[in-house]
Amino acid sequence: MTVVPEEDVGLGQVDTLEDMAFRSPNTLYNDQGGPLSIRGVGSLGISAGVDRQPSVGVFLDDVFIARPFGYPTHLNDIQRIEVVRGSQATLYGKNTIGGAVNMTSRDPGDRFGVQLEGDIAGTRDLDSHTGRLTGAFDAPLSDGGRAKLGVRGYASWNRSPGYITNSDGDTVSDTDSLATRFAMKGEIGDATTIRISVDYSRDRDDGGLWYATVENAFKYKADHDYPATRDLDIAGISGRLDHDFGGVILTSITAFRGHSLETILDGDFTSDPGFPLVQAQTEEQRQFSQELRLSGGSGPVEARGGLFYMHEWFEGDQFYDMASLPRGQWSRTDFTQDTDTFSAFSEVSYAITPALKLIGGLRYTYEIKEATSETSSPSGTFFMGTPGRVSETDSFQNLSPELSIVYQIDDRNLTFAKVSRGFKSGGISPFIDVNNQPNRYDPEVTTSYEIGAKALWFGDRLRVSGSLFYTDWNDQQAVTYTSPSTRIISNAAEATSKGVELEASLQVTRGLSFNASYGYLDAKYDEFIDRVLGADHSGNPLPYAPKHSAGLGARLTMPIDDHITVRAGLDYSYRSSYSFTADNAYRQDPTHLVDARIGVGGAGWSATLWAKNLADEQYLRQYFDFGGVDMGVAAEGRTFGLTVAATW
Repeated sequence: MTVVPEEDVGLGQVDTLEDMAFRSPNTLYNDQGGPLSIRGVGSLGISAGVDRQPSVGVFLDDVFIARPFGYPTHLNDIQRIEVVRGSQATLYGKNTIGGAVNMTSRDPGDRFGVQLEGDIAGTRDLDSHTGRLTGAFDAPLSDGGRAKLGVRGYASWNRSPGYITNSDGDTVSDTDSLATRFAMKGEIGDATTIRISVDYSRDRDDGGLWYATVENAFKYKADHDYPATRDLDIAGISGRLDHDFGGVILTSITAFRGHSLETILDGDFTSDPGFPLVQAQTEEQRQFSQELRLSGGSGPVEARGGLFYMHEWFEGDQFYDMASLPRGQWSRTDFTQDTDTFSAFSEVSYAITPALKLIGGLRYTYEIKEATSETSSPSGTFFMGTPGRVSETDSFQNLSPELSIVYQIDDRNLTFAKVSRGFKSGGISPFIDVNNQPNRYDPEVTTSYEIGAKALWFGDRLRVSGSLFYTDWNDQQAVTYTSPSTRIISNAAEATSKGVELEASLQVTRGLSFNASYGYLDAKYDEFIDRVLGADHSGNPLPYAPKHSAGLGARLTMPIDDHITVRAGLDYSYRSSYSFTADNAYRQDPTHLVDARIGVGGAGWSATLWAKNLADEQYLRQYFDFGGVDMGVAAEGRTFGLTVAATW
């Protein structure tokens, strides 16, 4: 597990899930509907149409976020991020096959306070500027009785004109986002704690999908003639209750979440007037989840267990047609789905001896899906395929075990071995199968084996952890073709992933520390053949699975006098070459990223200079094969900025 602490979260540091992924070995993230990939295990992303179900779970305050477009654009007001690698069956409300990312937002403070922060940033040639304003307050409340409550409010506004130049001279790939959160936490009586959180975010930008040939992408150029827009709204409310019965703790987590998306962009990625195309996508998603947990122990036995339920309603549309036509005439696919998930999970640990502990867990999952897929073409161009409409109801169930053995060498050193089963449900895709039949596909399952060790040395100043892992990925859901122009999702692939992960941190002095990480990954398709296209991907590396990943970091805190302290940080991240698609048609070159910052601060104030991608490294954030032409969107180059903050 990799942990990103609060002091490393913010503009110029870990500001997005992509930034977070670069801090964790064997982890990559693509911000356009996924996938988030850990140890090579990811999901289909945009190739799955609108039904993009994640293989790596993302949780906000213990609430599972069911769709990638429901993930936060920026990591606002986050206290801690945990990246858990490997399948998870018994600890979270929703089981995952690849791992989990847990984001914990900041709790209300125990004193009255106000925080204000202003950020300004520029690209390497100063032709693009980013501005951010952030404000927050903490207010403890008391009714004079037994209730002890605190509230926190937070708001952030972010604006940037973009860093790509379009052929019409406009600067594009802009951002315009607003994020707010309000939280209340406190004690009710001596044994009960409650926490209620409400969040809302809004993005009004152009979507960032300014695809160009790879050559032009690395020049930060595009050639689009259709104006791109994106409207994305995300909201949620959650309530958590913890009650201590005296040795047994009950936790209840209730949440509503949802998002709305509408995005439109150039469909042919050129300004060629001879055949202008437009594409668009809309999504409406709502989810309700309820989780109950019990945990406790007596003597050598500790146990935890829980029940989880989630209902999700989803409707998504994709459009593709001539740009000259009115929107009502565009060819489209429409997909609606209702999903109910029921889970029961438990974990029991038994101390065989004071040093040796055996841990066993089990999860049962039952999921039912009711879906309708429809393809239509009012224009008569049939750009989205032959018209048709199908409906299907299907259910899936699974029993996932987990077994670990932990040997505590002493109070600072331990070793462990673990085997676990991960489950990702099957479904009904937005595509229509041959003979106008629903495109149904089965669940996929991972079986993971892992051994590792954790150690503290030199008076707990040096922390080292390492693991060896092997993952067998069966019935992998993949896109295959029924004709050269029509696709479906099927369980067409098998894969294995094996490798090494090492992480270490060293506290040299009270104010100077270093950290390092390394991941080796050998993730390949054992078998993946698309017979219609005559393509055999067997033996190819899995997408988003670099063989080597590494990181180095340093932190310095140095008091100048009784009133002023200097703080500095340096982070280096490396990813070796990796592919974006199963055919390995294009491979990203090795990537070296360097981030740096230095600042001064005193009682209630700070000012920090920072730089992202200091070496101005070029790499693709997005890629796809457009009729045999490599198309991509390059990530932003060198960016530097100033952050000024004050607290009262």
